[in-house]
Amino acid sequence: MGKATNLSRRNFLKVSATASGGWVLGFYFPGLQQQPRGQARVFAPNIWLRIAPDDTVTIKLTQLELGQGVMTAMPMLVAEELDADWNKVKLEWVGADPAYANPAMRGAQVTTSSQSVRGLGKPIREAGAAARAMLVTAAANTWGVPEESLSTEKGVVLHNESGRQLRYGELVEKAAALPVPKQIVLKDPKSFKLLGQPLRRVDLAEKVNGSAVFGMDVRLPNMLVARVLRCPVFKGKVATFDFDLNKASTVPGVRHVVLVGSSAAGSPDGFMASTKAEASGIAVVADNFWAATQALKALDVKWDNGPLAGLTSESIRQQMTEAAEQPGVV
Repeated sequence: MGKATNLSRRNFLKVSATASGGWVLGFYFPGLQQQPRGQARVFAPNIWLRIAPDDTVTIKLTQLELGQGVMTAMPMLVAEELDADWNKVKLEWVGADPAYANPAMRGAQVTTSSQSVRGLGKPIREAGAAARAMLVTAAANTWGVPEESLSTEKGVVLHNESGRQLRYGELVEKAAALPVPKQIVLKDPKSFKLLGQPLRRVDLAEKVNGSAVFGMDVRLPNMLVARVLRCPVFKGKVATFDFDLNKASTVPGVRHVVLVGSSAAGSPDGFMASTKAEASGIAVVADNFWAATQALKALDVKWDNGPLAGLTSESIRQQMTEAAEQPGVV
């Protein structure tokens, strides 16, 4: 394991040329810049954006889409600072990696509590801004003009005085050879071109046409599907269930009907309960979700609601009201 290293702002963003001829901008890791000569540069997977010679801008997405629009919001932050052509932006999901930890979530890689933009918004904006600055420098060096005379728009560096322009894709090699700017200046919100505009959500089409892949859509070889019927009362148990008279087993596609219970987690059978005394539910294992669902409906089980049988929301509120009237320190 390497020694802990304090990262400077300069090293936080590290630019390198990829073997595929693109340009990658991402986080810096000690040692990664010290590749043996003659070998292709190797980059850590926690990069934020990649620009290809064909002008395609690939933005890495670390947060999960939960209906909050993060698949559009996060790339917009990068594209805004980069002045990228939104029509040439592609998304690429990244896997689990501590490098993608959200600083707003105590270093966890998690999507929750409206912390995606709050926690990662500034770092990914800085990645886009640094990339843009380096592209501008590359263009200025190419034309021999001051950087202040250049502007960017939709993936192009413009020299307004002469009317010359260079696409981002034409500048990737020269930009990759430049050092990361020491000072990264973010845009004034007044100059935003993408943020605040009603852009089309990038995940809209696949959600409408049904091509979006969700967790329940995953299919693996020899995979079975299980559904569990639990006691409706917390800490309740299975009182009676007759496997011999069980109609669920007759549903086509059903493989197993088993007792399950959290108290059996440490048993040799794992999740399965060996007796009804341990069982807090009944699981149906089937070839597909439909068969498991139909079998679940056919289960004939009687529950022992246990010590919390009489507990209701109203009784809890009453207990809280009575407790509030008692003297003491809260």
